[in-house]
Amino acid sequence: MNLDVALRKIHELALSDGDLGYAYWHQVGQLLRRAAAMQGEIDALNQELELCRARLAKAK
Repeated sequence: MNLDVALRKIHELALSDGDLGYAYWHQVGQLLRRAAAMQGEIDALNQELELCRARLAKAK
């Protein structure tokens, strides 16, 4: 997932909303980055699980 466009828009909103708005939009951006990282970890774990299942099925 490419978040560049969303993060650029969030940055624009942060700059236009003043200090309080900036803090809010900064946190939103951080949440999006963390969600993307978590999705990457989930995908890697799913792939590893499929490999384990394939090895288990082959061993039976």
